[in-house]
Amino acid sequence: MTPVLHLSGMPELPEVETIRRALEPLLLGERLTGLEVLDARIVQGDAAQLRVEALGRRIAEVMRRGKHLMLLLEGGKGIVLHLRMTGSLLLNEPERSPRVRAILSFSNGTQLFFNDMRRLGTIALINDVEAYCLRLGPEPLSEGFTTDSLARCLAGRRIPVKAALLDQHLVAGVGNMYADEALFQAGLHPLIPAGDLHSGQVQRLWIAIRAVLERAIASQGASINTYCLPNGQKGSAHDSFSVAHKKGDPCPACGTPIDRVMVRKRGSYYCPECQRHS
Repeated sequence: MTPVLHLSGMPELPEVETIRRALEPLLLGERLTGLEVLDARIVQGDAAQLRVEALGRRIAEVMRRGKHLMLLLEGGKGIVLHLRMTGSLLLNEPERSPRVRAILSFSNGTQLFFNDMRRLGTIALINDVEAYCLRLGPEPLSEGFTTDSLARCLAGRRIPVKAALLDQHLVAGVGNMYADEALFQAGLHPLIPAGDLHSGQVQRLWIAIRAVLERAIASQGASINTYCLPNGQKGSAHDSFSVAHKKGDPCPACGTPIDRVMVRKRGSYYCPECQRHS
């Protein structure tokens, strides 16, 4: 029996990458034999057209771009699964939940259930995968993501640096909790204008982003809510969080209570002492 794969809450790059790695050996080279859409609102575009274009095609690659999971089909088209806030993917779910929005079936018998309590997630067919990927900013763990490229993304921007990190057109895949962790590691207040960072601060932030994401992937994601691994165990990335979701806890570096501030309607956790807004 294939174990169940859960992802819910706020999946970011490490969680989606964990899903990609779990799905790849199961789906690669298999044909998409079924696509049952139970809630048409989850499909971007025409659901019938999605079925016509995708059914019967082999999965040529299981990709991730930022927070997007992508099934590249033979022939060049692709299916994009974007989990957003409350989406989850389940393998071979024993019972159908009323939250199941779509079911993808494959030639080896694998079934992938797209659950979404709030219907914020989406499924879409894309004709040009490369063009779709170019809409997003650089992958923070790629060779193309350098201190210079990060500096160019931030230069001249008056928005808070936390908001800049959440802009998927500037950096792909970084979300709320990992942005908080990276800013803490870099010693930067979330409200500092992005364009005000000097070269040394940009260097620290670049190092922190990569370190935080790599550490989270190694821990197979953060189980803040109900995210768990294919074997049913939870990811442990949250165990090493310094500030994210830690309001009131002592800072691991100086002991000051972690505080929370709103940045563009997103709660941001930081240490008032280690991340002073000078």
